[in-house]
Amino acid sequence: MCIYRRLAYNEYMIKELVEENRSAESGFIVLLGMLLLVLGSATWFATLGNTHSNTLSLQKNREAITQLHQIKERMLAYAVLHPELYADATNVPGVGYFPCPDEDGDGDADTNCGRDSAGTDELFVLGMVPYKISSRFFSFLNSDVDNRDYWYAVDSRFVNSSAQYATAISQRYSSLTMQTPRLVANSSGAMVNPMTLDGQSNIIMILFYAGPMLAGQSRPSVAVSDYLEQGTVVAGSTFDFTTAGSGSADFNDYVIKITRREWEAAMLSRVSQDNAPEDAVPDLCVTTLPADIHWFNACKYTGASIPPFTVSPLPSTCVLTTVIAEQNITGQGWRDIICP
Repeated sequence: MCIYRRLAYNEYMIKELVEENRSAESGFIVLLGMLLLVLGSATWFATLGNTHSNTLSLQKNREAITQLHQIKERMLAYAVLHPELYADATNVPGVGYFPCPDEDGDGDADTNCGRDSAGTDELFVLGMVPYKISSRFFSFLNSDVDNRDYWYAVDSRFVNSSAQYATAISQRYSSLTMQTPRLVANSSGAMVNPMTLDGQSNIIMILFYAGPMLAGQSRPSVAVSDYLEQGTVVAGSTFDFTTAGSGSADFNDYVIKITRREWEAAMLSRVSQDNAPEDAVPDLCVTTLPADIHWFNACKYTGASIPPFTVSPLPSTCVLTTVIAEQNITGQGWRDIICP
């Protein structure tokens, strides 16, 4: 009888242990499930955060690149409208000129450029995109962005405040037309392209979006090397800019250009405009202009020396003369090119 009681008791204890194990297993499963849920949630939120961060970064880059292309359009518009923008000047300048970059970081176009502090003539000028030219009510960059993220290099002959063309008589402009020489003399006297892009010549302007700060850079700054990964520019020498580097860790410039062909097409659309197609003659060819003193006519210069960047023989659009009455320091020579 005692044996049966002992067996019954043991059976009862075994059942209790089994039930306890089942409860423990159930509890463990619940805890394991909760742990997996927490880990899964953390992973999900972390992934969502990274995705959101990457999305914001990509969106910012897209906006910056859009801004850069808008700057290019505004630069070309400024060059086309240049005579109208400066119509109140004593000697109204012609088409095709761009503003000096902002080299000192004040947000405005510099009043003159093209010569460094040592007095060396620069083949091109490199600086930040100015926000606007207030006196002309013309803007290049939206006011809600940092202009230190946007830079450009421009052929020194194509700026409207060139230190190289200040003369004893007056501040004059280089004679810009389709016939303007492609090559210029460097500091050693060799004829070279003012600048190139990935080896491509006939570039008038190169525009840059600097991208986020990389290792070794310090911002804010006015130093080119803190924003662009293009190498060291030497005054008086040509330079080959690049659109790509060895990797994203050491190069993130976004680069676009204005070619000589693009510039010529834009300027020709202006100077060859014909609102009276029945006569088949561009308007500027038949419009009465103030004597010879007009940018559409030939350049005649009476200074003591010939402006830089000329070639031998002298271009027919910019000749020396001793007749003061015929001086036309803003003449570009488009008439001889456009008019029949």
